[in-house]
Amino acid sequence: MGRFVISGGTDGIGRALALHYLRAGADVVVIGRSEEKFRRLVAEAGGGVSGVSGAGVAHFVGADLALAAENRRVVAEVTDRFPAIDALILCAAYLRTTRTVTAEGLEHTFALYYLSRYLLSHGLADRLEAAERPVVLNTSVPGASRDAVRWGDLQLDRRFTARRANQQSRRANELLGLMLRARPAGRIRHVLYNPGFVRTSHAGALSRPARALVSALAAVAATPVDRAVEPIVELIDQPPERQVSAYRRRHRLRLSAGAADVADAERLRSVTDRL
Repeated sequence: MGRFVISGGTDGIGRALALHYLRAGADVVVIGRSEEKFRRLVAEAGGGVSGVSGAGVAHFVGADLALAAENRRVVAEVTDRFPAIDALILCAAYLRTTRTVTAEGLEHTFALYYLSRYLLSHGLADRLEAAERPVVLNTSVPGASRDAVRWGDLQLDRRFTARRANQQSRRANELLGLMLRARPAGRIRHVLYNPGFVRTSHAGALSRPARALVSALAAVAATPVDRAVEPIVELIDQPPERQVSAYRRRHRLRLSAGAADVADAERLRSVTDRL
């Protein structure tokens, strides 16, 4: 059935995908912060250990993915244990409405939404390329403006807003797809994905009124998580022919990949490596 590595795999879309693949009999590596949530996931999947009918094998890797050092540890642990990975599914998310700096001195949204995805996708690329049809599915919500990256202020020291941080990370993930396309083997399919408004816990540092509003809206307007993952599963099981593609649910989006975009991707790669 294959092996799947899921960041943010104990909540929301990541959890629903972990459940789906465990129930299908796959090997699933769940990256998250709560081992207790992982245990509940395994129980719901029907056991999640070898010999349990209808359930695959679940592995937990605990990590705070807002920290680069933790991402490197995850990469080392996964590469030590597994020779090949069929899919890397990037779902880790935590909304910050005010500027927060990690213990490593990086702005939190940049660190979690972009740098973690950069480190995991590059660090696990060799294991992905060992699979038959490797795919990176990145729930990064493509479609940010091409000038969203604040080249002179990547950590948003001067003019932070949650919207600027969100837009920058979304554009950075589009450029990350172009970086992976430039790898010599060129076998990994990188899918940038917008799931739309989904009925999940919406993890983040929201005020009580804001959380109440989001929950009320989700109850009437959001897609149930079980239905929201159906088109994601289709893209993972049958990756697109294009090396880099973007989707909103089942609708393919136009993705800019001209010379200027490639140059921006190389510029961001260079800056990220220095960080």
